[in-house]
Parts: sequence; C-alpha cells; structure tokens
Amino acid sequence: MDYLSILKRSFEITIKNKYLWIFGILAGGAAGGANFNFTLPGNNFPDNWKPFFNETGTSFNWETFWSNYGVIIITILVIIFLLGLLFAIVSIIAEGGLLGSVKAIEENQEHGFKKGFVFGWHKFWRLLGVNLIIFLFVFLSILLLAVPVIFLILAKIYVFAVIYGILIFLCNLLLWLFLGLAGPYILRSAVLGDQGAWQAVMSSWKFFSKHWKDILVIYLLLIAVGILIAIVSLLVFVLLGGLLFVIGLGIYLISQIAVWIYAAFAGLIFLAVVLVWGGAVSTFRSSVFTLTYLELIKKNT
Repeated sequence: MDYLSILKRSFEITIKNKYLWIFGILAGGAAGGANFNFTLPGNNFPDNWKPFFNETGTSFNWETFWSNYGVIIITILVIIFLLGLLFAIVSIIAEGGLLGSVKAIEENQEHGFKKGFVFGWHKFWRLLGVNLIIFLFVFLSILLLAVPVIFLILAKIYVFAVIYGILIFLCNLLLWLFLGLAGPYILRSAVLGDQGAWQAVMSSWKFFSKHWKDILVIYLLLIAVGILIAIVSLLVFVLLGGLLFVIGLGIYLISQIAVWIYAAFAGLIFLAVVLVWGGAVSTFRSSVFTLTYLELIKKNT
C-alpha cells in the first residue's frame, strides 16, 4: 500500500471539496463547560435571594426556591436535552455524509453536500448501532473491572482485588486499543461495505488481523501528521489572537465603547476560524481512514 499517496490524495480531496468541511465541523463535535461557584459571606447576598434563606442566612430553603424556579429549571434542562439530541443526530448524519462523499469522490461518482447529507440520513441507524455496540463493549469492560474490585475491597480481600484488577485492566486495555484501531474501519464496513452494525463489529477482528500492519502504519502516520497540524494550529491561533488583540488595544485607546463591539466581532472571527480549521482537519483525517479502507477492500478482492 502506498501510504504517502493516501495522505496526499486525502489532502487533495480536503482542499478541493470544501463542502466536506461542513460535514467535518458537524461530525467533529466540540463541547465546553464551565464551573460556577458562589459563596455566601454572612448576610451579604442580593435582596431578591433573601426569601430563600433563613434569618441567619446560613440555610437555603430549597422548597421555596423550587416552587419559584422549578418550572424554569425544568424547561431549560429539556431545551438543553433536545438541543443535545438534535446535535447528536446531525453529527451522526454528517459523519455518514462525509464517508459517503469521500467514497463517491474517489470513485468519480456524482457528489455534493445534498447527496452526502441524504446518504448520511440513510445510514443513520447503522452508524448509531455501531457506536452503541462499541460503547456497550467499553461500558461492560469497565463494569467487569470495577464491580468485582469494589466488592473484593469491601470484603477486605485486598491481594486478590489487586491481582484481579491488574489482570482485567490489561485485558481491557487490549480491548480498548483494538476498538481504537479498528473502530474507524468498523464504521466504514457498516456504512460503505453495506454490513449490518452487529455484523460489522463481529467481522472486525478478521479484518484487523488480516490488515493490522497497514492499519498500524496509517495510525502512526496520522499521529505524526497530527503533531505537525498541532504545531501549525498553535502558530496560526497565536498569530491570529495576537493580531486581534493588538487591533483591539488600538481601538480601546480611541474608544472604550467601540472596543466592546470589536471584542464581540473579533470573538466571532476567532470562533469561525477555529470551526473551519477543525472541519478541514476532521475531513482530512476521515478521508485518510476512508481511502485506507477502500484500498484494503481492493486488496481483499
């Protein structure tokens, strides 16, 4: 297999078919969180919060708080859940669309964003099934490790708990490594090879054992390319962030009001660059796996 040719072809597909970046953005997924903490120094809390505390301000009245804000909290949680569910569905469809589009491009078939999205929609349940089965394997392996160890510790059988824990952890590590290496090809077997989700998972060991050298080389090359991309990304984002900061500092010296408008605008620019860059990188990485899968299938035939 010509590994460098696969990398070069994946780069060409990524650069020439920028609509794939949209699939890459949607399929890549990114989430961030923040921790919110507050302290209650004596009675120094806002007046509108006083009904929820006792006279000393040390005990919170959850019943009063819930009766006032319960409906709002539940509504917000439902909205967050529905948005998360919608994002998960779109992410799976986009992943299928990206796989199908790269295959169509490589085979000189008609392709485009609409066709890719429709393809991903048709493959939604297979992609979901594969992801759920892999998740189930990982979840059960963790239970197999954690539950007996916890019971052995509670029973004060410490030596056996350590021995069992180490052995099962090593077995789980092998399973997780296998799923990490074979996972992209399991997805492509289900989506591009037209296998059922369970069939794709069950046949993955045969596929992996036959092509493990090629799979491993591609992973090592992707790691090397990933390091290079990380260095370039750092330089690009530092330069972009520095440029935006210098411009913002100049605007601040002229008008403190205008700088807030600029900050919002600069934040949107930075976010857009991050998303587009992430979409392009995700497209390239997925294309490498897809082209490798197609080459390995050719070797089988």
